[in-house]
Amino acid sequence: MHPAELAILLHRALEVRLAGLRALLATEGWTGEEEPLHQVRVTARRLGAVLDLVDPEAYPGHKGRRRALKRLVDILGLPRELDVHARQLEERRHGAVPVQEALLEHLLEELDRARAKARRAMHKELEELRLPDLDKLLEVPSLPAPFQPTSLQEAAWACLEPRAGAALGDLAALAAQEDPPALHKARVRIKKLRYAVEALEGAFAGPPEAVLKDLRTLQTTLGDHHDLAALEALLWEAEGRLRDHGRGLLAGGVLELLGDVAEARRAAFDRFNAAAAGQDPAAFARTIRPALGLPASGAAPR
Repeated sequence: MHPAELAILLHRALEVRLAGLRALLATEGWTGEEEPLHQVRVTARRLGAVLDLVDPEAYPGHKGRRRALKRLVDILGLPRELDVHARQLEERRHGAVPVQEALLEHLLEELDRARAKARRAMHKELEELRLPDLDKLLEVPSLPAPFQPTSLQEAAWACLEPRAGAALGDLAALAAQEDPPALHKARVRIKKLRYAVEALEGAFAGPPEAVLKDLRTLQTTLGDHHDLAALEALLWEAEGRLRDHGRGLLAGGVLELLGDVAEARRAAFDRFNAAAAGQDPAAFARTIRPALGLPASGAAPR
């Protein structure tokens, strides 16, 4: 059970994020547009990050609501990824030579069919999804043991320390060898750490902007890498289909495009290496603990 001061801070963070999600879900036509769909997914993730910080025992039905939010995020995942691929290919079409432009138009036509299919499946799953009454999270939680000899700042650090260990503990190993699936998992952990820091901002004397900037940079570079790696996989599938159907010229064009995408992916990995240099749990502690008004020492690296 968190001390009362931290429980109140987290409950306020929950209120803000829940209000944001409700407003987005109430927006007509949000499922049909790329950016509103993305914002719903991000806001649901932010709300989920706060639910991961609160004491589950204080919120009846916590487990079911957390599971439903995760399901919402998952349902929106494929449409979001295909939207990103379409934007990447559309950007490459501008200024392309006629042969390559024709190839990109063909790939975009295929992608548009996949996006339409994914949207249909998404709508069906959303209709079947029964989000529990999230407003019940706003009811005053039970605090059976609110008085504990722990400061808000120490309690905030207790929330952040294990998340920093999970998110930053293996960055050096990840930078040593490019592994797209492992890098994507690292991005998810870094994102959760960043959301946790944002949810706990009220425990700081001022917003820990330096740490948040570093986490955003890591998240962005890993996001770019993931998008390019996923686009590569999509293009390899397209190349195989074209070659199987005797479309050798188009398949060759896809291979040329794959070369460009692979080069961009490697550049994103290089940017990640640069951003990850010096980032580890100990460095995080040396910055965050003083920002919380705590001694810089007192946290052993994990």
